[in-house]
Amino acid sequence: MYLAAETSGPVFGALGTGGIALAATVFLVLGVQGKGRVKLKDNPALISAFIAGSAFTAAGDIWLNPAKITGQGLTGLGVGTGGGPFGDVGIGAVALILLIVMLTAKLSPLFGASLGLIAAFVWPATGDGTIWAIPAELAAAVLMMVGS
Repeated sequence: MYLAAETSGPVFGALGTGGIALAATVFLVLGVQGKGRVKLKDNPALISAFIAGSAFTAAGDIWLNPAKITGQGLTGLGVGTGGGPFGDVGIGAVALILLIVMLTAKLSPLFGASLGLIAAFVWPATGDGTIWAIPAELAAAVLMMVGS
């Protein structure tokens, strides 16, 4: 029996991307409910949901379903097609609208979490090199620090 464990590797041990997505989801759901010790308010719920959504993207498999639903909704509205019901609306415009709503609307924890999840899928879809990719890259860095 070894008393000292090897010190290389992630801080929390092997979590895996699916494990991180699951843990982030549990934290988000319990925090938004606010019945326990952690009560996520509007902005913390938004940020937690954004990180959880980034974990969903990294995990793949069943975790991609929210991203698929978001993509289908945007396609249904004609975003990026050049001829939707609102005219020619690009994904960058949707990203900007999300930011405007985040900054100006009164957010409940549930509404904030919903916006954070949607932004986690929309902002990276604007492409590398856009200003919208920066939060997604920061969230990915946080997830890598945790131990993916």
